[in-house]
Amino acid sequence: MRHVLIPAAFALTACVSTPASAPEPTTVSLTGQITGADHQTYRELPFVVPAGTHRITIDFSYDKENRTVIDLGLRDPQGQRGWSGGNKTHIEIGDSDATPSYQPAPIQPGEWKLVLGIPNIREGQTSPYKADITFSPDAAPAKSHPAFAATTLVTGPAWRRGDFHMHTAHSDASCDVDAARAPCPSIHTFEAARDANLDFVAITDHNTITQLADIAAQQAAFPKTLLIPGTEITTFNGHANVIGNTDFLDFQLGSPRLPTLGKLLDQADAAGAFVSVNHPGLPSGEVCMGCGWTVKDTDWSRVTAIEVANGSSLRQGGPAAGLRFWDDLLKQGYRLTAIGGSDNHDATDRAGAKQPPIGYPTTAVYSSGLSTKAIIEGVRSGRVFIDLANTPAASLDLSVHVGLQTTRMGGRITLGPNEAATVDALVSGQPAGATLTLIAHNLTIDGAAATQIDNAAAQVRIALTPGATHAYLRPEIRDAAGKILMIGNAIYVGPR
Repeated sequence: MRHVLIPAAFALTACVSTPASAPEPTTVSLTGQITGADHQTYRELPFVVPAGTHRITIDFSYDKENRTVIDLGLRDPQGQRGWSGGNKTHIEIGDSDATPSYQPAPIQPGEWKLVLGIPNIREGQTSPYKADITFSPDAAPAKSHPAFAATTLVTGPAWRRGDFHMHTAHSDASCDVDAARAPCPSIHTFEAARDANLDFVAITDHNTITQLADIAAQQAAFPKTLLIPGTEITTFNGHANVIGNTDFLDFQLGSPRLPTLGKLLDQADAAGAFVSVNHPGLPSGEVCMGCGWTVKDTDWSRVTAIEVANGSSLRQGGPAAGLRFWDDLLKQGYRLTAIGGSDNHDATDRAGAKQPPIGYPTTAVYSSGLSTKAIIEGVRSGRVFIDLANTPAASLDLSVHVGLQTTRMGGRITLGPNEAATVDALVSGQPAGATLTLIAHNLTIDGAAATQIDNAAAQVRIALTPGATHAYLRPEIRDAAGKILMIGNAIYVGPR
């Protein structure tokens, strides 16, 4: 992907004229145009904020003909100030308040940059744009913002049920507010999670972390539901959730700010967070820009999880694409935890009339406690299952025993030549007619080579295929019609 600066060939003009101080509101305009050559690139348009400014207002417009899309973000002299993508054209940033998606903080004088992301413009097209930027010396009344602090709601090992993917007003969630469609306040998301009896939810707004202030302000009001910070890193070549970060992350993949995915993985590691690739099997194009995963040279050994079940995908026919993507990586020897997420964009739609409600699907994580750190460690362990039917009483676990070795989902066991292991499936809360299916690679089950065993017994024996260097076994639960109800994670098998 090419990073395009601001060459004259693109007919970019910036009319910037600012006084040394701002005794009264002053407006400047940035104007220019993008062309087909800007497709899937970023531009950063500089402007100077005068001393004495306490509020910046930006009004952005552009020609949207022929499916042209321009996303917006902002950088101040210290770094990222926020990202609203394509869902906001009027933005205000003040010392102590800001439009959701942007960080309130004292306005620093100096060079700022309006960031344009261009996920789509067709070849041969041009699109003029204009940004009117107003600097105001009027300071709003000071507001205090509670600082985010990691919390532990419950201690002790148990299965915890939650949702790893959702959005609020801090990105592109919308709902009916005062009888009009508007950005959907975070409180609706928190309430929906509580009412769905979820133990945790991750708030993963696109390329921003400004929802953190809402989490900090509201966590005490939800003592049974852990509100986990996160970011959906949205690039032109795929989307990935970072779960557990509390700072902005670089997202401009392919630009000098994020030349490769490796830098993002480094940032996630430094934050103690994990990375999950979202809806990787979806197609990418004008209907769903950047939705499928096409990032070249992805180091899958550094990725923790795959979102094999996405709520929107489930509504469109099932999780098959995510499952195939995950299975293909497992067959290559990678160890990746399968998780799910609703990808909810309207928390007030509790019945799922137009989109998946929060908690559909639900991901259950066996964790040492109910804290962000414990949930992250639980996902990394791989002892996780996805409940596609959202049945709170249902459970699924798998264990393998050979000699003194015992492991559960997410673990690894070794087998010698002609050695077999016993597999126990622990299943409860399933509807009548539900059956266990075992998906295997490079294994024999009860002495027979198999890639899939339907209606499997609760206990079987497995052996490694001769010559295989890696193998795995994972469980699914299907209803009487063959529809997948639950997806369990893999147990990995290797030679001794």
